[in-house]
Amino acid sequence: MPAAAISAFLAFTFITAFTPGPNNILALGAGSRYGFRGSASVVAGICAGFFCVMIICGITAFSLSTLSDRLITVMKYVGAVYTIWLAWKVATANTADNGTTAVKTDFLNAFILQFVNIKIIIYGLAAFSGFILPYYESYIAVMLFIFILTMIGSAGVLAWTLMGSALQRFFARYARMANGI
Repeated sequence: MPAAAISAFLAFTFITAFTPGPNNILALGAGSRYGFRGSASVVAGICAGFFCVMIICGITAFSLSTLSDRLITVMKYVGAVYTIWLAWKVATANTADNGTTAVKTDFLNAFILQFVNIKIIIYGLAAFSGFILPYYESYIAVMLFIFILTMIGSAGVLAWTLMGSALQRFFARYARMANGI
C-alpha cells in the first residue's frame, strides 16, 4: 500500500473510530454510569460484536464486487431506527437517586447493537473496498486488517468510556440536561 493510501486509511479509520456514533455514545454512557471498570462488560460486548461485524464486512467485501443496494438500504434503515430508539431511551430515562440513568446495558445488548450499527458496517465495507482490497488480495491480509480495524475501533470505544468515567460527576449532576443533548 503506498504511503498516501496508508495515511488516507489511517485518517479515515481514526476519524471514524473516535467520532460520535452508537458505540461511542453507549461507551460514554456506560463509563458515566458505572465507571471505567464497571463498564467492562459493555465495552467487551461492543468490541466482540465489532470484531464479528468486521469479519462479515471483510468476507463480504472480499467475496462480492458489489452489494445489493436494497440490502444496504434495509440495513441503513434498521440501524437508523435502532439508533433513534436507543437515543430516545437515554433521553427519557428516569434518573436514579445518584443521578445516573436507570437503563441497564450489558454485554449482550452491546454485542447485538453492532449488527445494526450502520456506522461500523459502512466503516468496514468502505475500509475493505476502498483501502485494503485494491492493494491486498489474500485471506491472510483480510484477516490482518480485520484485527487492525477492530483494534482502532476498540481504541475509540475505550477513549469514550474513559471520557464518560472522567465526566461521571458532571453527568450525575446534570443527567437530564446531558441526556437531552
